[in-house]
Amino acid sequence: MSLFSKPKVVLWPKKDSLEIYFDKTDNNTLSFEIDLWQTQSSDSLQNLANFFQKNKISQLYVILDDNFVITKTFIYDSIITTLDPAEVITLAKDSVDFKISPEAVTFDLEPDNERTLVRTRIFNQEKFLLLSSNLEKLGLKVIEYETLSSAIAKLFSHFDKSDYFFFYPISSHDYLAILLNQGHVYLTSIIKKTLPELKKLLNYSQAFFSNSKPTQYFPGENYSETEISQRFQKASNLPLPVLSFFVGNSKPNTAIIKPIEPVIDSIQKITPMENNKKNILPIIAVFLITILITSAIVWFILDQNNKNTEINTPAGDTQPQTEQISSPVISEAPTPTLAEISKTIKIQVLNATDINGQAATLKTELTELGFTNVATGNSSKAETTNQIQAKKEIATDYFLQKIPQFSDSTISELAESSSYDIIFIIGTDLKATSTPSASPTINP
Repeated sequence: MSLFSKPKVVLWPKKDSLEIYFDKTDNNTLSFEIDLWQTQSSDSLQNLANFFQKNKISQLYVILDDNFVITKTFIYDSIITTLDPAEVITLAKDSVDFKISPEAVTFDLEPDNERTLVRTRIFNQEKFLLLSSNLEKLGLKVIEYETLSSAIAKLFSHFDKSDYFFFYPISSHDYLAILLNQGHVYLTSIIKKTLPELKKLLNYSQAFFSNSKPTQYFPGENYSETEISQRFQKASNLPLPVLSFFVGNSKPNTAIIKPIEPVIDSIQKITPMENNKKNILPIIAVFLITILITSAIVWFILDQNNKNTEINTPAGDTQPQTEQISSPVISEAPTPTLAEISKTIKIQVLNATDINGQAATLKTELTELGFTNVATGNSSKAETTNQIQAKKEIATDYFLQKIPQFSDSTISELAESSSYDIIFIIGTDLKATSTPSASPTINP
């Protein structure tokens, strides 16, 4: 059977994990706890090799994270048609923290008025060779390697062909910032979504394209992975880089991207003096309010003292009257409420039992709780207990209370590099551990 008669398979090797995606609606993702960017023995790869052999997978696509392939663009102030690769290496050596091999550098020369843009890609050759070796041990043939940034560029070119910055979350705190124009990547940088780093990136846009107000795409603000997947009629849990492989040249149903005003534009117009004024004004306001409150308290105390001295005691009574003090009203402490959790977090449900349909059952429960991004799949190994793996910022108490079957599950921390924020691993019969409720029974 040829490759094209089966769903496409995409590998996304990350630090400490390997994500596998299939071009189908259900059970379309699988995760293995293994780092293919490190040297692996044949024994350590055996379970993974068995999986590929069992599912008759021998050819696939691979996504490369942009910390292993750096994209930088340099500017020549004249028109050139050739360039010595050694000179490119000299330009790029300060941009990376690994040794640059001549064969690991590719570049394109793009004439632009009276200058030339040198769009450069720098591979971490040492890491790339380790990855290639591990894939060979697994008996896999790679159809195509694609960086995360270039995969996003191909996909998003359906919606915007101008120059813009695209910010893709790679962890709970970090973003991959990508500068694109006409579907090509000119710059990649891993940053935090903070003003200084964003303003620094804007300077690149001005240098390359003379655009001081490039559109900026932020997740949840003016693009949604789930919505884009649905426009291409694909599974809603697919990450954008993976979706790029599955849609090919197909077109989305309708354009869904509506650019917003650059979020940094208004901040850039503030001069240093205006910034100082804005910083001082709140301090002055707090100072004045403090003085007013203090004055009011002092006035109240003095006024009460004056009233107490004016109280007359009865004739012949040498003892002051005892002041009646009303008993304080004791109110019941409010019942503690469970902290709410974002309904857009990425959730994966893995069935580690031989009972069919359990992942779908749990997905239905999570969907009823309001969660919109839930993927299902089968675990690569069998388990006998229910487990929850969550990133440290996720409040697992919410799920322990809301999902009775997981009330006594084992909790462990999920790596920040994971594509998901929380993973449920089903190791027991959910029907046996569920509690009676008014909800209809869902057959697996």
